[in-house]
Amino acid sequence: MSARLSSLIFLLAATAWPVAAAETYTIEPKHSSAQFTYEHFGLSHPTGKVMGAAGTIVLDSDDPARSSVTASLDMATLTTALPEFDDLLKGEKYFDIARFPKATFVSTLVEPTGDKTAKVTGDLTVHGITQSVVLDVTFNRKAFNPALFKTGVGFTATTQLSRKAFGLGNLAPVVGDDIGLVIEVEAY
Repeated sequence: MSARLSSLIFLLAATAWPVAAAETYTIEPKHSSAQFTYEHFGLSHPTGKVMGAAGTIVLDSDDPARSSVTASLDMATLTTALPEFDDLLKGEKYFDIARFPKATFVSTLVEPTGDKTAKVTGDLTVHGITQSVVLDVTFNRKAFNPALFKTGVGFTATTQLSRKAFGLGNLAPVVGDDIGLVIEVEAY
C-alpha cells in the first residue's frame, strides 16, 4: 500500500471516529462575581461583591472530572455600596489590597455529583494566605450569546469560608467568622 493511500485511510478513519476534546473558556469579567455575606452583631447579614474576574475554565463534557478552573478577582472592585466601609475593607486592617490586589482560585479536584453538579476542590488565596476550599458548583447551561456572537457557559458556585483562616478575623465575635460566598461565572 502506498504512503499516500495509508495516509488517506488514516485521515478517513480519524474523521469517522472523532475524539472529543475539552473546551477552554475565558471568564467574562462583566458578568462574573463573588458575593459575600457575613453576620453583623447577630442582627443582620450584610452583603458585598467583588467583580473583575479573570481566568479560564477547561470543560470536559465527556469526563467532567478532567475539567479545571483557574480564576482571579480584582480586590479593588470590592463594594458594599458604602464607600467609607469599602475603603476600610480595602485598607491594611482587612484585605490590604495594596499588598494583596488579587484573590485567586486554582482547582485541584473536580468530583461530579450529578448531571449538572460537582464539588470542585481548589486552592483559594486571599490576603496572601492559601487554604483548600470546596465549592458546590452547578452548571447552569451552555448557550449562544447573540450580543457577543459567542457560545458561552455559566456556573453558580457556593461555599462557606472562615475569615480567621485568611487572617481577616478583625472584630470577632461582633462580626461573625463564617462568610457565605456565592460565585456567578459566565465564560466564553
